[in-house]
Amino acid sequence: MKNLFFINHVKRFTRVVEKGIITLLILMMTLILLYATWHLGVFLYNALFSQDSGFTLDRIMDIFGGFLLVLIGIELLDTIKIYLKDNVIHVEVVILVAIIALARKVIILKVEEYSGMVIIGIGILILALTGSYFLIRKAGLMTLTLDNDPDVDLPQHYKFPETNASDGDSQISGNTPEK
Repeated sequence: MKNLFFINHVKRFTRVVEKGIITLLILMMTLILLYATWHLGVFLYNALFSQDSGFTLDRIMDIFGGFLLVLIGIELLDTIKIYLKDNVIHVEVVILVAIIALARKVIILKVEEYSGMVIIGIGILILALTGSYFLIRKAGLMTLTLDNDPDVDLPQHYKFPETNASDGDSQISGNTPEK
């Protein structure tokens, strides 16, 4: 009985620490997004109103890269907020953030600065991520639910040894993919 009491207190303490860390991550991500948006605005203003030769292809690519970087940050912030609220990781969103980040890299990539193996590696990453996204959508596995709520009692087999229930620390739940 003491072990159950101790385990429940450890679970509650862990959950409080986890929520505190996630809240801190949300605050830091918000500050980074504000700074990145400000920096992008200043960069765009300077690009539009500078005395230089105007828009060059490199400058346009840098602007697109900045926009995609802010978009990636927003998606990560939403993912962290959803995890704090629902204790659910949206696998589909995480894969999409990775695809957007890789697309940003490809957009701002200067091919002449990289070896053929690096370019092939980026291509393989693109294929792997798009394949993962396709399989996740096809199978309907959109979220990963982490069931570590300290207010929930221990799994059934700790309470009644005669039952044969399995420990369900994590489960994958899915929504029907849109067609």
